[in-house]
Amino acid sequence: MTVTDIAKLEVGAYSPETTAYRFDDYAKPADVRRLESKRMLNYVISPTEVDPEISELVGVYTFATADDPFTVQVMPETYRPAMADNKLLAGAYVARTNGSPRSLKKMLLFVLRFPTEQAAQRASEQMHEIARQEPTNVFPIDGHSTALASSKNWSAGMATVPKGPFLLIANYGVPEPNEPQMKAGLKKALDLQLAEMTDLQPTPFEDVLDRPMDQDGIMRRALPKAEDYSDPFSTDLDFSVYQPAGHLHYERRPALLAQVYADSGVDLIGRRAGIVYRARDLPGAFRLQNALVGLGKNDREISPPPGLADARCIQQYEPDPVRNYDLLCAVVRGRYVGVVVAKSKLGAAVDPALYERASAQYAVLANSE
Repeated sequence: MTVTDIAKLEVGAYSPETTAYRFDDYAKPADVRRLESKRMLNYVISPTEVDPEISELVGVYTFATADDPFTVQVMPETYRPAMADNKLLAGAYVARTNGSPRSLKKMLLFVLRFPTEQAAQRASEQMHEIARQEPTNVFPIDGHSTALASSKNWSAGMATVPKGPFLLIANYGVPEPNEPQMKAGLKKALDLQLAEMTDLQPTPFEDVLDRPMDQDGIMRRALPKAEDYSDPFSTDLDFSVYQPAGHLHYERRPALLAQVYADSGVDLIGRRAGIVYRARDLPGAFRLQNALVGLGKNDREISPPPGLADARCIQQYEPDPVRNYDLLCAVVRGRYVGVVVAKSKLGAAVDPALYERASAQYAVLANSE
């Protein structure tokens, strides 16, 4: 490990000091519900657990109103009444594919929270009735007597399962009509997801703000969003403290990172403009850094920032679907790994702000000790 002189780092307009992460004083009830949605994301399984080939990230969203699934266009408009009539309060959504348009596999998972068990049940029934308005095949799923499942042509199937005030929606698709394969995949998704939801209990919304906003100071260690709006993402809807299972949804190699998280002892992640991972120790942090900058097809490694010899940076061939970046640097300080991102500028491989962010993130970690 190379010793870094923090005073010599070029941080540009970014502060090298830690900054508190606080809830907006003017927050609306929907903002409180979104906090609960982010917690729920920790209880959503990875689609790769159902089918290892389904690993390419399409989207991760959290919902705080009945309109949200339709605003981001992840649910057909025909289902809007089921969400509105039953007053959807919060929810988490993950979608991945195998990345092959000609031979597509997909898995979409929703975990939604309604005001009551009865509302979740009604939402499930309404969605099922809407699906049956067109010619479709209705079928049971072994071991899940409350599941309502249907498929138009056996190439994709959807199931809804209420569990208390929560509603699980799973959609599994295969390249060609294949009834046994589709049914088996959908059953596996329900088996795994409902087991994961065993410990998921609804937090009373009046108690949500009593939960720590910055567990163990992990968010304080993460670089905040630039005040000049220069960051390569438009909102802070993904900013939060995550458990490894929740943050895994944002990774582009979920199966690999799940193992690396475990091997490195990663137990907490803070996601702001900078993303900070807490590993077990320094060797675990370097192991995680190596995985985060692992090169995919057509990716390339780029030079580290001046003065940060241990930093690792890459340019991704495909931009991240959540934050729309293609440049990434990972820095290590003690047991922490900090990740910053940027978007390539036209005619230039590296945005200088990437290096300033990496330097500032390292300084923030150093000053948090």
